Amino acid sequence: MNIARFTPLRISSSEQEFILNFSLLEHDLIHFFKIRDFDHAISRINKFKEVHPINWIDAEILNQLLLGLIGSLTAASYTHNLNLNDFLKLRLYFFNFIKKSPCTSSTFWPLSNDIITTYFNLLDNFDFHVSYQNLSKQVALTAYYISAHPQELTNSHGVLHTLNLNNDYTQKLFKKELGFSINAYIQHIKLSEAKRLLLQRQLSVGKIASLLHFYDTPTFSKTFKKAVGLSPLKYRELNYLSLTSQSY
Repeated sequence: MNIARFTPLRISSSEQEFILNFSLLEHDLIHFFKIRDFDHAISRINKFKEVHPINWIDAEILNQLLLGLIGSLTAASYTHNLNLNDFLKLRLYFFNFIKKSPCTSSTFWPLSNDIITTYFNLLDNFDFHVSYQNLSKQVALTAYYISAHPQELTNSHGVLHTLNLNNDYTQKLFKKELGFSINAYIQHIKLSEAKRLLLQRQLSVGKIASLLHFYDTPTFSKTFKKAVGLSPLKYRELNYLSLTSQSY
């Protein structure tokens, strides 16, 4: 395996402090990305710029920090979004862009804003985020049960039967309060669980399809690829390569 090797940089104490503070900024940006809070992400960047000048930061350090931010945003998309293939393409695009046009102190923040804005724009068009505030008891219970039992889900009728809730009434109320159907949410949770299980290399794709109650392996693979843009095996391969590269 070819391992990328970088020439060691002589980093001053001031640059070390900047790297540490930027790492904290990156942590906050990933948090805002996961909860889809674009306004606070941009606000956090603007506040950071006010107190952390970069004119004296080595350009190589700035470029490495941006590459790290891109990698972290892409990694966050693995478990929080279904359109993974789009994020992988975006990562490659920014990597190539920085390789061809390395940033300087004058372009670092504009490029940072472009990266954050583009990643946020690529979030799933259909937002399945559930906030339990202001939900009726029936809808809150249904949503909580689905998210807490990803390997016990078949369809909306089975969930509502288990919870002893009126089928027609709860279906309509769920769609009204959250904007998507119970079955759509079940599919989202099952595919998110599939992504987690695919990281466990001892589980075959067929076993995962069975655990998540798909009709058969081809149905699972077709559903997964349609939502994620990658086959289950390709998703596993890319995540394995990503985790391996991060360990070096």
